Amino acid sequence: MQEDFHFYAIYVLCRCNGMSPENSKKVAYASQHTDDAKYEHALNFENGGRVQQVLSAHKFIHPEVFSLDSQYKIYVPFHFVPGNQGDRFQERMVCRENSEIAQQMIRAAANLKGKPYQLHRLGIALHVYADTWSHQDFSGLQTELNNVEEINVINEDKVGIAKIFTSFFRDITESLIPQIGHAETATLPDEPYREWTFHHVYQKRSMHRKNWLICQDACRAIYKEIKGFLTKGPEYRTEKPIPWGEIKGSVTNLFKKKGDLEERCRNWAEKINVSGFGFPCQPAEKDLSYDDREWFRKALEVKKVDREERYDRKENFHLSDWKHFHDAASSHKFFVLQESLSPQGIICG
Repeated sequence: MQEDFHFYAIYVLCRCNGMSPENSKKVAYASQHTDDAKYEHALNFENGGRVQQVLSAHKFIHPEVFSLDSQYKIYVPFHFVPGNQGDRFQERMVCRENSEIAQQMIRAAANLKGKPYQLHRLGIALHVYADTWSHQDFSGLQTELNNVEEINVINEDKVGIAKIFTSFFRDITESLIPQIGHAETATLPDEPYREWTFHHVYQKRSMHRKNWLICQDACRAIYKEIKGFLTKGPEYRTEKPIPWGEIKGSVTNLFKKKGDLEERCRNWAEKINVSGFGFPCQPAEKDLSYDDREWFRKALEVKKVDREERYDRKENFHLSDWKHFHDAASSHKFFVLQESLSPQGIICG
């Protein structure tokens, strides 16, 4: 899934559960930023102290993007959480929609009452939870279980299909594509308006997917999980909730609209602008957008010294959303690898 789901849909589902615009954006930003936290180096501050960034995604052109280390540290805990079904280790590592382990992540966030990064942890968990729908039947590890053939995109000619794969892989030829995650299917599982078919070699069956229905079901489940979170944390609910049934049609119609990512995000923002989901559009929500450096700029000051970047902590850095996101990402990764998978005998730490 992409920004239209991880940021905008999550924002709408939070607001429709009665969360404030500020807290809804905090959750939605953390959800989307899970795809954008692509730096792992420690930052040493000129005015004292240091912080270790947590990598929850990778630059596609980075040489380590498909390494074994990336598979276990990034893809498994943040994008392809194991479904724990089957007998073999590799089978248990395959992502399954709405798995019990994925549900545990949401409940764990609800139990962090009093932690300053609780909403950030919820956002990260919702990102991973949503991905269990789009990434179902694929593993975050390199394995033959990810092998697919006979990919066909409905209502797309061969030229259009070629563009999908060219855009995703850039300079990597198809013969070099590793069997990691859904790499062999490029961005097809993540674009909500797609209808496509493929043959899953390991499962020995053909699959037909209408992504907008998959996204709709994910939203239904996420709405329910946010509702459960707010039952344990009623202080985060400031407005009367809007029932899922009243927004289901609007949400699904947005997922069905074709367009590039920018167009799809604009559709969501425009719908929010006209109070199209039932909650009144507040001034802070007008033309809602996501900037992947917003939290960073609010927390840190960057200076160029002899062509090198130097960093200063801004006032109240310890209370910043940027720091809380990295605290939440570290906490989330430890929970998934050590407290959720490990007791099941799935050793990934």
